[in-house]
Amino acid sequence: ARRMTRRFVRHRHVPEELLENLLDLARRAPSAGFSQGTTFLVLEGVALARFWELTGAGNWFAEKSPGVLDAPTIVIPLGDERAYTLRYHEADKGGHGLDEASGWPVPYWLTDTAMAAQQLLLLAEDAGLGALFFGIFRNGDELLAEFGVPDGVAAIGAIALGYRCPDDRPSGTPKTRPRRPRASVVMRNGWTRAPASD
Repeated sequence: ARRMTRRFVRHRHVPEELLENLLDLARRAPSAGFSQGTTFLVLEGVALARFWELTGAGNWFAEKSPGVLDAPTIVIPLGDERAYTLRYHEADKGGHGLDEASGWPVPYWLTDTAMAAQQLLLLAEDAGLGALFFGIFRNGDELLAEFGVPDGVAAIGAIALGYRCPDDRPSGTPKTRPRRPRASVVMRNGWTRAPASD
C-alpha cells in the first residue's frame, strides 16, 4: 500500500510522540558492523521554511506539486562515513581495508541510511501518515553546513512527512511508466534476458 504522497493536510502536525516513535523504529534498520552511522535531521517551523528556500525545492514544488509544501515536517536521513571507517578500524573488524572510505566498494553509510529511510516510509504508511522521498539537488552542502552537520556526513535526500490529504491520488511517473515485469527483475542462477513479450 505504500506510495509517495504529494498532498498533505495543511496545518496538521504529526504528534511529537508519534514522530519520535517512528524515528526510533526507523533507526533500527540494518547497519554494517552495527556501525550505526545514520542520523535523522528533523526540520519544522522556521528551519523547514529555510530548507525550502535554500534548496530551491520550495519553488519547484510550488509549481509542480504545491500540496507537498503543506507537509509539516521534513526528515533528512544522513549517513556518516566516519562511523563506518572507525568501526572497521576496531580489532574485531580490522584487516579488511575498510578503515578507509576508499576501501569500501559500496559506501554502506549510504546503503544503511537508505534502508533506514525506506523503513521510515513504511512505518509512516503503517501509522496512517503520508510521506514523500525526494532528492536535494541544489545547495546540499550549504544546507548541511547551515544546520551544523559535520563534514563527511552526507544527505541521501529528504522525506516530507505529515497526514495525507484524503483526495491525494497516486501521481508522478508511476502513472505514465509501467513497472518492469517480474521476469526482468528476478533472475535465478545467472543474468538472463527477459522475453520480449513479457
